[in-house]
Amino acid sequence: MISWEIPALDETLGGIKEHSLILIHERDPRSRGKEILYYIMRRKLEKGNLVGYFNISYPIHLLIIVLEKLGIPTKRYLEGQTLAIVDTFGSFYDISMPSRGIWYLSGSLSSDVLPNKYAEVVEAHKKKWAELNLFEGRKLFGFAIDISSYLELLGGEKETLKYLELSAEIRSKSRAYRKYPTGTNFWLWSGDRGKNVLASTYRRADYVLRTSSEIKNGEIVRRLEIIKSRVPQNEILTFRYHFENGVPILDAED
Repeated sequence: MISWEIPALDETLGGIKEHSLILIHERDPRSRGKEILYYIMRRKLEKGNLVGYFNISYPIHLLIIVLEKLGIPTKRYLEGQTLAIVDTFGSFYDISMPSRGIWYLSGSLSSDVLPNKYAEVVEAHKKKWAELNLFEGRKLFGFAIDISSYLELLGGEKETLKYLELSAEIRSKSRAYRKYPTGTNFWLWSGDRGKNVLASTYRRADYVLRTSSEIKNGEIVRRLEIIKSRVPQNEILTFRYHFENGVPILDAED
């Protein structure tokens, strides 16, 4: 089992089964759900693991600034070749930053061809990792932020659902996932829009964690709900959480 990097989740769920898909559904920005995901990514990199980051939502220059502020020295990990970034946002909007470890998708990027384009760059980078013998003694993790941005990039729910279906099919056949090691993947979904696509991501995920917040007595109360996991549960488990120096601290809600 793989650590969540958050003690309360490890104690409750017994870790993460390797090769699982984890969805974090951030219902509102104030809940700072994506910061939980970035914290997990930070810890995986600090432990020397390999991370593939799919940048779907931000200009690459802004992304690097944000990651640095969250304690992830992105340029150092790119140079050290333990981090690879597939810049989907930049590929769609023609915003690029040439750098070792940052990949771009060329040509048409419709829902019909995007899965193959991803598979091509994933295979190319995994080949480099294999040549450098970086798979030895390391775990592999994928982080896709933010999946809900496909609604804009691909033009709505219908095309996004098509992309998800084709992507699952390509993953089952591509050499990127058959010839080379596969990882444990984390997705982020922001908000409650795209109900049909959101429902589809819930079905595909092995674990679903949902974050939300409210103002109570003048203070922000943040909650994390375990909606779905590989551990049988009769009810939705709920935690309250806060951040201390960027570290999410969870306490079971009474």
